[in-house]
Amino acid sequence: MSLPKRLATNPGEFDSRSIGVRLRKVMEELGPTFIKLGQMVSTRQDVFPPSIIREIEKLQDDVAPFPYEDAKKQVEEDLDGPVDELFAEFSIEPMAAASIGQVHKAKLKDGTPVAVKVARPNIKEVIEKDLDIIQDLARLLTQRFSWAKYYRLEGIVEEFASAIREESNYTQERYNTGKMKKNMEVFPAVHIPNVYEELSSRRVLTMELIEGKKMSAFLNEEVTAEVDQSKLARTLADSFLHQVLFNGFFHSDPHPGNLYILGKNQVAYIDCGQVGRLNRKMRNQFVDYVIALTKRDPLLVTKAIFEMAYIPKNIDMERFEDDVEYLLDKYYDQPFERVRLGEAINDIFSTAHRYQIFIYQEYTMLAKAIITLEGVCEHLDPHLSIAQAAEPFGRQLAIERYRPRAWFSDFKDEVKEQEETFRSIPKELQGALKRLNESHVGVEMMIPKMGLFLNKLDRISNRISFSITLLSFSIIMVGLIIGSTFGDSSSILVQLPVIEISFIIAFFMFLGLFFAIFKNGRF
Repeated sequence: MSLPKRLATNPGEFDSRSIGVRLRKVMEELGPTFIKLGQMVSTRQDVFPPSIIREIEKLQDDVAPFPYEDAKKQVEEDLDGPVDELFAEFSIEPMAAASIGQVHKAKLKDGTPVAVKVARPNIKEVIEKDLDIIQDLARLLTQRFSWAKYYRLEGIVEEFASAIREESNYTQERYNTGKMKKNMEVFPAVHIPNVYEELSSRRVLTMELIEGKKMSAFLNEEVTAEVDQSKLARTLADSFLHQVLFNGFFHSDPHPGNLYILGKNQVAYIDCGQVGRLNRKMRNQFVDYVIALTKRDPLLVTKAIFEMAYIPKNIDMERFEDDVEYLLDKYYDQPFERVRLGEAINDIFSTAHRYQIFIYQEYTMLAKAIITLEGVCEHLDPHLSIAQAAEPFGRQLAIERYRPRAWFSDFKDEVKEQEETFRSIPKELQGALKRLNESHVGVEMMIPKMGLFLNKLDRISNRISFSITLLSFSIIMVGLIIGSTFGDSSSILVQLPVIEISFIIAFFMFLGLFFAIFKNGRF
């Protein structure tokens, strides 16, 4: 069977396990970009079932290195000089190779050891071609199969395209690493490698060489007294939570391969190609969500989720809340310090997906990072709870939220968000009126029960008219009677039969008005 047919076969004919196996094999055949896509899919545990995630996680970014001559040529082109003049030493064999690029060990002129990341030749063009194929394929599958539409395949591909473009641009990684280093200055036990700006470009990145022990190797060894594992776990947890809740800028993939142990309780983060970002509003929403989880309140959890996701119009609110309450029951019997925050977050996100509630990408990326970090911390210190470690950070952030300066900042951010909308209103209104005028379209307004309202109004006006006419008739009659009684009898007006004539005229006018009002039935 051809590759497209194997990929597009209706998965309704198979179970999810076979879908996962076929997806993994197809991605392995298609090459590095598709492997990266699979790795990104494996972070969306809120969207895909566990059986598919387990298979996709088996994808390894293990590709053959490209020739040294290609790496040398690219370094010399980008840094505008021969390798021998730029570096005192530059290894021919790479330390590591991946789908985007490879890393060579080198030394600066002053003897400082560095790691030089070199992008694969023409990687940008290759990625763009692969992305065109992936986006077309996602569009085709979404049109033909309900499962692709249900999993929002096109949206996931768009997220991936943005992520891989950012990762393949070493200028972005250089910026991310510098910002992370500045943010982590408050943690002496956390080290972020230095970046050498003058020896870096879009396709070349020169950083300090981290020569500690890789966390992945350490976790597979027996426990030794050389490392204070409890302090190391706490340092990892506190530094990560600080990144998330105070900086809003966090390492999105803190797996053991991206962590190094330096000394007894110092840790280094490497590979800041992909980072997560949360603005102030998102950080507050996440804190509200964690607080709701710790209180085990389904109503608060539901409310928090609705702030963090796209909600369909036809959702069954009561049923969703019942499912959340049922899910929270499994945490009721556990003490707070034993709750796994990542697992609790992911469970709720998966439940939300069944109702086609789509959690925003920033939160799903954060959930994946928390799960990964919890796994590392659990190996180092089984008694450490990320949920418990997050409590003081959340409490401090909640206090900050109610300070006048924070209120003003939030208000300013909200105004800034709406500024463009307000600016566009006059132009949009002018355009709409112009189109309406040019097309000579009539506008018919339908207001419910407007006829009943007008009928009532007509009755009220008729009654007022009747009352005024009756009052006028009475005043005239009274005036004439008084005038004839006490007035000058020699007056021509008195001598004429004015009273009788006026009475007859007024009487017939009164009868005419009375008849007209009662005839239309609106009295």
